Amino acid sequence: MGLIEKISNENAGLHPVLVKDSWQVTKVNYSQEYMVDKVDSLIINVNQGLAISLLSGKAVLIIRKLDENEPTLEAITMVRGTSYLIPENVGYNLIMEKGSQLIGVEGSNAHSEVGRRIPLTNREVEILKKNVNKEFIS
Repeated sequence: MGLIEKISNENAGLHPVLVKDSWQVTKVNYSQEYMVDKVDSLIINVNQGLAISLLSGKAVLIIRKLDENEPTLEAITMVRGTSYLIPENVGYNLIMEKGSQLIGVEGSNAHSEVGRRIPLTNREVEILKKNVNKEFIS
């Protein structure tokens, strides 16, 4: 082992690739769970945020925001070279095109602790499908 450690993971899904005491780097490779037809809930990282960046392909970040005290969903088309910081306790999910890859930095116990999931309503799912499918067609 040299001074520089090379870390790589091409397996489908989310994988911690470098874990330290208080943080970890995760690699997210496309898998079917990130298809628009599979998204039915939002993930909440309780008491810790997440920074995520698009490495390749196309991805849409879904977040729940409060508009005039009523929660609404926002679909953000991710851009390569841009990092997105999801604050702690904010609902989010990812929709990815086949072949896409993301990298993220989060708390080291983000996936060992039980995170919360917020189910989406049928109406929210339909709106997401309609809006996100437009992103992947273009």
